[in-house]
Amino acid sequence: MINVYDCRFENQQVFKKTLETNGLDLDGFLRLVNKEFAVPSDQRFVLVTTDRTVVNDGKYKELQDGSTLYLLQNKDQVLPVATEENINFVPHYNTLIESGTFEYFAEGQKSLPCALAELVDNALSATTKNTEGRTIEIQLLFDRTFGKPAVVVLDNGCGMTSKQLNNWAVYRLSKFMRENSTFESERDAYVRPEPVPRSLNSDISYFGVGGKQAAFHIGDSVRMITKPINSPDVHELVLSKEEFQKKEQNKEDVFKGTILNRKPGDYSHVTSSERFLQEVIKEETGKDSFTAVVITGVCPEHIKYLKQDFSEWTRQLAHIYHYYIHGANGNHKTDNSLRSNVIPQIDILVTLRDKPSYSMNLRKVEDDMQTLYINSAIDTFEFKVKTSEGGTVDGVLRYHPFLYDKETYPKDLNVLQDDDENESGTMNQARGKRDIFECFWNGRLIPYTTVSE
Repeated sequence: MINVYDCRFENQQVFKKTLETNGLDLDGFLRLVNKEFAVPSDQRFVLVTTDRTVVNDGKYKELQDGSTLYLLQNKDQVLPVATEENINFVPHYNTLIESGTFEYFAEGQKSLPCALAELVDNALSATTKNTEGRTIEIQLLFDRTFGKPAVVVLDNGCGMTSKQLNNWAVYRLSKFMRENSTFESERDAYVRPEPVPRSLNSDISYFGVGGKQAAFHIGDSVRMITKPINSPDVHELVLSKEEFQKKEQNKEDVFKGTILNRKPGDYSHVTSSERFLQEVIKEETGKDSFTAVVITGVCPEHIKYLKQDFSEWTRQLAHIYHYYIHGANGNHKTDNSLRSNVIPQIDILVTLRDKPSYSMNLRKVEDDMQTLYINSAIDTFEFKVKTSEGGTVDGVLRYHPFLYDKETYPKDLNVLQDDDENESGTMNQARGKRDIFECFWNGRLIPYTTVSE
């Protein structure tokens, strides 16, 4: 069974026909479509998937049961009315066979900045191939005039097709195993990012759980809005704790949902309680590609922390992404000659839309821990180690001397010291019991990947 939407005319009501295709070749299927939708014999039309792939003879044979097609006047025709595409996102089998696999968490740190970092990670991956600047913005919409409180993470990256958005919803489907297209011939192999000096080089967000886990840590509902490059369509998917619970109570399939496919700027489906979302959607017009992660149902404790401790958690994010923002040599404030020759064109912006409103570019943060480490060190020692498997570990040791009965090693005021450490009188002496190395993965700090004494 294949679902077909007639989307040819601006003023025509979009409706759905479910066509029986068993035993039909492409020509027979086209004749059936022609008959079902009363297409005049002299009128040209085209059938495409929701990813705007034209259905020719080869593609028709690869169509899967339950596929959704558009009947259009031409391949790039704008959708006159939003359409719905039924999808399923049953957890990947790794959920069962690797359910005990360790996931990193930031022990001894606030969890919210680390959750936001998961969403920034995804945005960094999406903007990797940008030829111009890479912009990622965290918007905190807590002013009641916008409607319900929300956290929005926007990027100007490549966006996702409807197939990729469906894959995103599958729990534990690693990016290394995701299919980018319905068709075998159009599946692109995942390409690792370029190596970053002085970093462990592999990948981040490997397990395919980070974005969803982070979103539901922040709130009760996540709406993914995305437009892939070279496509006229915006794809939208909502995952909601409330809807999951309703389906569970009604004994419905929890892992089935709907992707809304629409033209940019169309917010006719948005209710008055989400006025902020209307503004987000209005800004879509004219953008080649983007992704917006919209989280609502934000718990009051998170809202309080994000507002009152704005400087603390933006400082922590600036520490996490220090080398993404400042380049391989980091932020040398006092000696410009030591700064990186090439500064990445990455702007991570944080905007608090409240009363008063406030905006911060993480590049402007001058007191993140990595900046303090770099600028308080008297000397450095760079090293490179080869592993038995042929890998390479690059690193830097920084020397912070003990001067005038005082440690010059910077203190992180956001990390709590152990009680026995306080009692011993060593709280203000260097790093105490903290690990001696912090590890960066492609320039991004990863909690728990440390080397102890």
